[in-house]
Amino acid sequence: MNLNTLQKYAMLLLCMSAGMVDVIGYLGLGHVLTANMTGNIVLLGIAIARAQELVVLRALLALIGFIAGNAIAAYMIGHVQTKNGWSARVTAVFTVESILLLLFAIAMISPYSEQLSYFLIAMLAAAMGMQTTAARRIGIAGISTTVLTNNLAAVVEDAVSILQRLRHANIRSLVKALSADAYLRAGAVVIYLGGVILAAMLFHHVPMMAVWIPALIVGGVTLYARLYSRGTTKAASTDDIQS
Repeated sequence: MNLNTLQKYAMLLLCMSAGMVDVIGYLGLGHVLTANMTGNIVLLGIAIARAQELVVLRALLALIGFIAGNAIAAYMIGHVQTKNGWSARVTAVFTVESILLLLFAIAMISPYSEQLSYFLIAMLAAAMGMQTTAARRIGIAGISTTVLTNNLAAVVEDAVSILQRLRHANIRSLVKALSADAYLRAGAVVIYLGGVILAAMLFHHVPMMAVWIPALIVGGVTLYARLYSRGTTKAASTDDIQS
């Protein structure tokens, strides 16, 4: 399996983790969205209109945490450009995100989770902000792991393109003609929804298990990226020595 294919699978897993994080934030931290900032800003506006001070505070903390995560990731990655977009600096961002998600999971199962709820909102949102910036820099199929609206719009555009060409070709040839990016965008929407459903079910039955899965997913993606990069570097060094 080549590097590009592995990165596409990794992006889908990150989409799943983002869907799960939004459910965990909404059900476990006072109905706040920590990955989907469009929805969170809607909740913020409603809370301001209804003068719901605590809801406003939670939504603001999520927004501030997300922006902070964006800024940290942008600073860590810098302006370095690589051929496939997934540089060592991007992997470093995912490493920090993994640590934040791990600390969040530990705090959520501790006896102090309720007292730390506002801090946990900001921490979880910061992790998602970092993931969003890193995914944008990778730039695979235009997928943003936390912004489902863009992915959904792209899927609809792909579907319209298929319908327009149906008059001139059969379905089998159209399926073959569809780009890998079109399938990837559709997969991102489906797997995000799958992550939401899985997290909702787990949070209802075994909430202490649900909080660990995003950390395991992002941590697994990060570990694999580091091991793959190390293996590639060693192989390149061996080739240089032999030549």
